[in-house]
Amino acid sequence: MNKLANRLECVDAGTEYCPCYLAELNECIVCSQLQGKKFCDCNWRGVCIFQEFVWAGYKAKATRSTVFSKVVKREEINDEVIVLTLKVPNKMARDLNEPGSFVFIRGYLSPSFFDTPMSVMWADEVEGIIKIAVQVTGPKTKLIANAKEGQEVYIRGPYWNGMFGHRYIKGTHNSKALVVLRGIAQAPGVIVILKLIQNKNKVIVLLDKGKVKANFIKEYLEKFDITFIETDLLTEEGQRILKEFIKDKEITVVYSGGSDEQHLNILEYLDTYNSEAYLAVSNNNKICCGEGICGSCEIEIEGQKMRTCKVQVDIRKALERKMLRG
Repeated sequence: MNKLANRLECVDAGTEYCPCYLAELNECIVCSQLQGKKFCDCNWRGVCIFQEFVWAGYKAKATRSTVFSKVVKREEINDEVIVLTLKVPNKMARDLNEPGSFVFIRGYLSPSFFDTPMSVMWADEVEGIIKIAVQVTGPKTKLIANAKEGQEVYIRGPYWNGMFGHRYIKGTHNSKALVVLRGIAQAPGVIVILKLIQNKNKVIVLLDKGKVKANFIKEYLEKFDITFIETDLLTEEGQRILKEFIKDKEITVVYSGGSDEQHLNILEYLDTYNSEAYLAVSNNNKICCGEGICGSCEIEIEGQKMRTCKVQVDIRKALERKMLRG
């Protein structure tokens, strides 16, 4: 069990937000000495996290900023989806221009417990803006979606663990990638596609409206030099198209943005037709604080508890756990 714990990968390790509050509590995800042990037994290859903690005066380093953000533009896609363009500091926009990025957002009159995690769909560090797509599902998202142009909201960030499999998306170059997006999970898919394009990959996108009833990222995809197909993944034809693309042995990485059922569907096809390809997926676990403190995102794999707002979990083990539970 301890061996597994020492091999966990924290998405914040090596950033300006490491060491974090967990280090103060002897709960660090990576550093064995900041887990209360008397010796170094980590697999971290960057600057020593324990030494960083000492240099910081045995305190957490920087904390995420909460900033006022003006709603620059509000687009009503339909009754289900609102896209907000938000003004943010240029550095925050730059930090959020990464796959898996998300922020916490709430109305400026709302108390802190209205903080809601939202994936970043687009980030422009020159203009200092980000775009988020809001699916109205309850009180928190309803208040966010009601924000008018010119009004301000609170934003806290940046956070990056909105996807599992960072290394596969960032590490794939000069290859061929398949991106499968459905429903509101289209939003974080835009930055994933951009990263794959920047790495000189040939990108194929399967796009499904899902429950939001709109392919709201289509205007972005039309500007990219990619192949994209609109389909319904729940139909026999949609499954045929998905299967045919996965059978293509030139596909070396697949990204699934959608439900866990979709992730499992794709994993089964990969196991059958293209077992050498890597899989990255959207992180669908509940996230509340984003700092690994509250435990709402915690899952257990092989007896080890993992805070999925920070930990890059093994995708197969996480999905198999879901399958067994349900």
